[in-house]
Amino acid sequence: MQNDCSFLDMIRSEELIDGLVASLHFHNYLQVTSDVLFVEGPLNVVANDHKKEHIQEYIDDVFIDLFFRTHNFKPIVIPEGWRIRKFSKNGYVETKGPMELNLNCPYDRYSFIDCLSLSLMSNYGDFCQLFPKNRFLNDIMVIDKSYGPIWNSMCLTTASPYGDELEQYLFYLYGMMHSRYKPTYRAHDIFAYSNLYFSKLSVLCYEGLTNYGLLAIAQRQNGYREIKDLHTFGEYTNEDIFLIYCLLVDKLKMEEYSFLSQIGIFTRESEDKKCFLNEFKTFELEHTTPDCIKPYIRDKDLFMRFTSSSKSKVVKFNYAQNGYAEIQFFNDKPIPTITVNNSLPLPFLYNDIL
Repeated sequence: MQNDCSFLDMIRSEELIDGLVASLHFHNYLQVTSDVLFVEGPLNVVANDHKKEHIQEYIDDVFIDLFFRTHNFKPIVIPEGWRIRKFSKNGYVETKGPMELNLNCPYDRYSFIDCLSLSLMSNYGDFCQLFPKNRFLNDIMVIDKSYGPIWNSMCLTTASPYGDELEQYLFYLYGMMHSRYKPTYRAHDIFAYSNLYFSKLSVLCYEGLTNYGLLAIAQRQNGYREIKDLHTFGEYTNEDIFLIYCLLVDKLKMEEYSFLSQIGIFTRESEDKKCFLNEFKTFELEHTTPDCIKPYIRDKDLFMRFTSSSKSKVVKFNYAQNGYAEIQFFNDKPIPTITVNNSLPLPFLYNDIL
């Protein structure tokens, strides 16, 4: 059951990370350090764990963007009358459905995140109004999450009480060494998580909860099962829609008590079917080396992860209305970016290819 081979060994290769570290050092975003106090010969460029995490998040974003730009998506159909802010290169305009979104387009991704988030914001959102007594939908909370110096996105979570589903999964795999949890293929790992939950862990995940807590979680899970296979947004099931959202905003990384870790326990019910998670699983299996993303690496997109919007002397940020901004390195020509619901901040890549 253990999966000791890390995602780092695949797309996040040491060679790719070393090259990005060298570029950051050359442009003064990383300092030269040494692992020993006295050393003969050249010093090494070392990225600490926090800075390496920024680099790995950047690699993830380029990989996930490649999937969204190249995958054959079905249209996302926003139902009639639903509130939506339609994004374009100039910002957004508020309108109402019906409307079709194409997730190959970054601006439609911003619109998708925005619409789904707003539809679940409090019990008055469009999605909640469609299923007014559904405990799963009523327990969803929408929070704000930052992605770099100027970008943010709405993100889904759920209200307490919680079980410890992911905690039990990690303990089963690694004991107390949870830091070893670096799945090679994230879609495959979510299916494995679901299968293990139902085969071995479900009884352990709710020990110590009060009767009220057990009832609340059971009602939430029953509510999810009631709607997960319905088609509110066109050809995709609601489960597909939630997992697309989790790929965009959470990068399919499960964390304790996260929205993904709670809906992920049910994915085994779709494992043998044609579903979105299987489509991403296939993509991961077909793109296993850094060569697939190297053409889309832009140093300045990486540098943004190490830049302060208030203190940088290299980069200027000029804000306009409706989530629109411009970025300017030194005296280079400014490039546009959308800052709202942008969970894949790759402005220089998009400036090149859009």
